[in-house]
Amino acid sequence: MGFGSTVHLREGGGDEVTYQLVMPEDADADKHWISTASPIGRSLLGKEEGDEVRVPTPAGGVRTFEILKLFTIHDDGNSGPR
Repeated sequence: MGFGSTVHLREGGGDEVTYQLVMPEDADADKHWISTASPIGRSLLGKEEGDEVRVPTPAGGVRTFEILKLFTIHDDGNSGPR
């Protein structure tokens, strides 16, 4: 997974969230576009569907996500931020 990927995550067995990995200058939390340089973005790079991702938080904690679905820029129908 890398720049341009769209990823569906489940945090800690709870709610599902969808993010798109974008360049830092395009990040927009309201649109769920997260930077590849953000803690979540960095933790997702190189991961695949089914992987568990542990993301360190600024307060020293850890958030855990499961990758449910992943679409890369090479998949049909995914041509950049939506």
